[in-house]
Amino acid sequence: MENPKIKNIIFDLGNTLIFFDHGYFYDGLANIEKGLNANKLKKFICDKQLDVKLAKGRITSKEFFKAVKKKFNIKTGYADFIYLYSDVFWENKPMIKLLESLIDNRKYKIFLLSNTDPSHFNFILKNFPSINLIKNKVLSYRVNALKPEKKIFVDMTKRFKINPEDSVFIDDIRAYLLAAAKLKFNTIHYTTHKSFLRQFNKLIK
Repeated sequence: MENPKIKNIIFDLGNTLIFFDHGYFYDGLANIEKGLNANKLKKFICDKQLDVKLAKGRITSKEFFKAVKKKFNIKTGYADFIYLYSDVFWENKPMIKLLESLIDNRKYKIFLLSNTDPSHFNFILKNFPSINLIKNKVLSYRVNALKPEKKIFVDMTKRFKINPEDSVFIDDIRAYLLAAAKLKFNTIHYTTHKSFLRQFNKLIK
């Protein structure tokens, strides 16, 4: 069977283009707040789904901060709190290099589809300028939906008039890829860069 003619390349952000570890935030805040336990902080945020609400645009960064401040009586100010919360990323260099080359050659339309929030995304734009090169973005907090919800994929196809069958979606989370595949997107599971390149080069031939 012939490969589909790929016209659109859709990148996930976290742990695909940019690596992250939220543990840096939990540990970082616990290190400067006397008596704060990093695991309890993480449990509170997860139990209250504050991270999910933030990424869906249901609460603001300030409301997120106030909830943590109220629960743990933290002394850290808002600006320092948001910096600690956001300074959890580092570049996936080979993937960024590929992104830049794809944008330069203009053969494909490039898109970003990400579960993110305003604080994280603004930090990424300031610190990883290559992400600014992607002009077509669908961000969870702007559309009030998270992968793997159907709504976020449908928003992308409608807004940018994308045909899933001539598009490839690259993500590190299998559940998100399965949701995209149900809508007829071609998908690649990003695990290692070597494995990704093998699948990617085969698909776009």
